[in-house]
Amino acid sequence: MSAKSSEVYERLKDLRRQGDLTKLQSRIRRQFKAMYDDVVRQAVPDRFAELIRKSDEAESHVGTTDPSANLIRALEIKTLADRIFGDEQKAEAWLQRPNASLSGQKPADLLNDELGTAVVREMLERIDHGIFA
Repeated sequence: MSAKSSEVYERLKDLRRQGDLTKLQSRIRRQFKAMYDDVVRQAVPDRFAELIRKSDEAESHVGTTDPSANLIRALEIKTLADRIFGDEQKAEAWLQRPNASLSGQKPADLLNDELGTAVVREMLERIDHGIFA
């Protein structure tokens, strides 16, 4: 039985908190490519080949992100942090301080992708609701 998408998403967020997301993405790409030979032998439509091509393109762009998307994510999280902490300086200090819940990563460093932003947003929402552990 396969996992629900919400369970997979939560697992990805856990991996992101631990800083292991790039390793996971690389492993998924390798498994995906390994499946490709079997699929080609079975004459599956070209859609699978297109997915492989997109995966290769994504791998070649690892570490690069859309600057405008980064800005929007950073502004969203900064606004949320300002509201929750009630002070811009406190919010900025929290975003720039290494966090034990993120394996020592700074929350601001996770804002370069959607998954990292979701992790930071979730942490801020927990703080807002008084859940610190």
